[in-house]
Amino acid sequence: MREIWHKVGLLVVAVFCTIGIHAQHFEEELRLALKEDPKFEFKLDSRNAFISNTGVRVFGFKLGLNFDEKLSFGLGYNQLWSRPKNQLYLEGVNYNAEVNFYYFSPYVEYTFYRDEKWEFSIPVQFGLGESWYEFERNGNKLSRSRNFVMSYEPAITVQYTFLKYLGLGAGVGYRLMIVPNHSIEEQFTSPVYIFKFKIFFQEIYQDLVRE
Repeated sequence: MREIWHKVGLLVVAVFCTIGIHAQHFEEELRLALKEDPKFEFKLDSRNAFISNTGVRVFGFKLGLNFDEKLSFGLGYNQLWSRPKNQLYLEGVNYNAEVNFYYFSPYVEYTFYRDEKWEFSIPVQFGLGESWYEFERNGNKLSRSRNFVMSYEPAITVQYTFLKYLGLGAGVGYRLMIVPNHSIEEQFTSPVYIFKFKIFFQEIYQDLVRE
């Protein structure tokens, strides 16, 4: 596993170095893309990661604008779907607590290769949200150690358009906690495996208008 992530890390560095070498061309691409009329985009994504040593799934969606299939940005929301458990000791009593975590995610994505079916891109998102313990006492659900957190998640993804209006994608990345919740024991910094589903609303709208 360590060898795999070493190769992924080298790939990320190679991509960013390539962009750096061709910085002038990169800036020109973005400048021209931003002159185009944007398209609305909607994405569903599922992120498999780790909290401490437990595998978890984070489900989310994104709404944004896409400029010339090169640059997109917008806002997303992500929620911890599978909650790891931990023992919480309060006032001399042990409780079975669940870890909870959500965040809003401003994002930007640069597509560095695209043809009729395939698309390779570099998405980067920041997470702004909260993490906490949730447990039950005397039939009531309570929360403990609820605090603000902030994360940074760069990644590399590939997408395949298998139908005219639908695309599937996958990728790898890393979640780095810039502002962690020091009140809970869990480690949120982790590799991330991404699976996404994209609906091409602009194409649907254009075809409906033509009809």
